[in-house]
Amino acid sequence: RGGLPALPRNTLLNYITDPQGFAQFSNSNQFRTYVDYVIRPSYDLHLELGLLKNTMSGEKLDQQMSFRNFYSSRLLWDETMAGRAFAWTKSNPNGLLVGLVGADHVKFSNGIPGRFERMAKSNNVPDAASISVMLNPTMMDSRPSNQLGIMRSAANSPDSYTLQLRYLKEGVEDEALYTLPASTGGVMPLADYLLFG
Repeated sequence: RGGLPALPRNTLLNYITDPQGFAQFSNSNQFRTYVDYVIRPSYDLHLELGLLKNTMSGEKLDQQMSFRNFYSSRLLWDETMAGRAFAWTKSNPNGLLVGLVGADHVKFSNGIPGRFERMAKSNNVPDAASISVMLNPTMMDSRPSNQLGIMRSAANSPDSYTLQLRYLKEGVEDEALYTLPASTGGVMPLADYLLFG
């Protein structure tokens, strides 16, 4: 009910094995852009559909879940899935793990894939790789949830997909500089591979 801050530290460490890496991962313009484009619209859609009256585990809430708690649960969910995948991969160096997860957990490298890569790098496991594949994504899978109504007419047009999400360099805060190419910190791909069939 109180988000990540309400969890006892020993409970939190069961899910977040690298608190410093977890905090650093979530503290960049790239991640903030991902939150604004993926997590915030997902929260708004859940709110609109009335799905925020229960916790992720099904516990009934007295009032609708706040964005802070929704955000906290998403981060913890992605961190836990990435952590379990990484632990298995580390224990099975010649193995292949395939995770089937919802699109929001792989979009733009800041869900499970980015967290997995962070864990592999910080644990010096260079052979552990995460490859994201979206199966039959629709144009709507590449857009924020709150833009679905606006985009319906373009739903079948391949040029309507958002294949990359641009983020600003750290320190660019003047709105007049947002559109300058020199202000770009980089781009996040929707996924490593898109498969249509």
